[in-house]
Amino acid sequence: MVKKTILITVAILCGMLHGAILQPAKAAEAFPDVPSNHWAYSTIQWAVDNDVVNGYPDGTFRPSQHVTESEFLVMFIRAFDELPKVTKMTHWADPAYLYAEEKNWPTMGAGSHELRSKAISREQVAEIIAGANGVNFLGTDAIQYLLNTELAKGKTDATIDGYKGADFLTRAEAVQFIKNAKDKGLGDLKARPELPTPKDQMPKPKDDANLPAKVREVKAKMEEVVSEKYPGFIVSTVEDRLNITKGTKGADRLYASFNIATAKGEVDRVIAFRATKDESIKLAVEMLKAVGVPVKDDFFDTLKEAARTGKKSEHKVGNRELLVSPHPTNANHITIYIVK
Repeated sequence: MVKKTILITVAILCGMLHGAILQPAKAAEAFPDVPSNHWAYSTIQWAVDNDVVNGYPDGTFRPSQHVTESEFLVMFIRAFDELPKVTKMTHWADPAYLYAEEKNWPTMGAGSHELRSKAISREQVAEIIAGANGVNFLGTDAIQYLLNTELAKGKTDATIDGYKGADFLTRAEAVQFIKNAKDKGLGDLKARPELPTPKDQMPKPKDDANLPAKVREVKAKMEEVVSEKYPGFIVSTVEDRLNITKGTKGADRLYASFNIATAKGEVDRVIAFRATKDESIKLAVEMLKAVGVPVKDDFFDTLKEAARTGKKSEHKVGNRELLVSPHPTNANHITIYIVK
């Protein structure tokens, strides 16, 4: 009877201490410490709605409270998979540690209940998420992997220093971290290889660091334009070129592009690839503006007429000179050369 009473008491204490994991889901707007203007309000709502994490028994969420390793593991696994059943529980997070052990993820608390209750650092989180993506990187290599694959954005910027690996993760940051990884394509949780992943297999950065400055500039402007006006379209870059695409069918995806001059005698150019589609011509006009050519909205009519007639034309816009050149055999393809 004494033994049974002790077990029940331990279970109750665990439930009180980790009510954020065990309590029924509660809408984020109901948390008095997560007002609608909180930076992580929508993410916390997503986490609660998807049973990633819940509030505490007192009705709070405690967004600024540090997350322990055990709490993070439970949140992380719940966002992607179900926790396994454990018949003989010695700690409330045993299912999460069993899952992590089977996946060979690096944890501090696998053999220590005390370490399970320690706050988890952002570097430890990087190692776990990298492992769940099927690679074995540790320390700054794990951080670099997350940044290069855009599974994380960093705390102050997308660099190893800006990632702030030594900082502890708060509850709000943890759910944002998990949602970012999920949104960026982390799907099925994988097992970490036994041996370290060779550094020459580190993915190259997906950021714009190696793009020409002009392409970076135009990309930033077009991302804003597309986000506001062209739902379903995607801005992407390939070396010296920026593309605006929509859909998934081969060449039909390409609507417009900006190409910088790469050889002597060449000039920058904007191309409308589907001039029978108004969106293609409108995007070409938007791109000219992003490049710094002060065309008016009615330049759309000029390009539309060029598609209809197939005739070349020259235009002086501000201090820039443009040559509108429809393809000789394909009226759907118009190139605007930025001569000066």
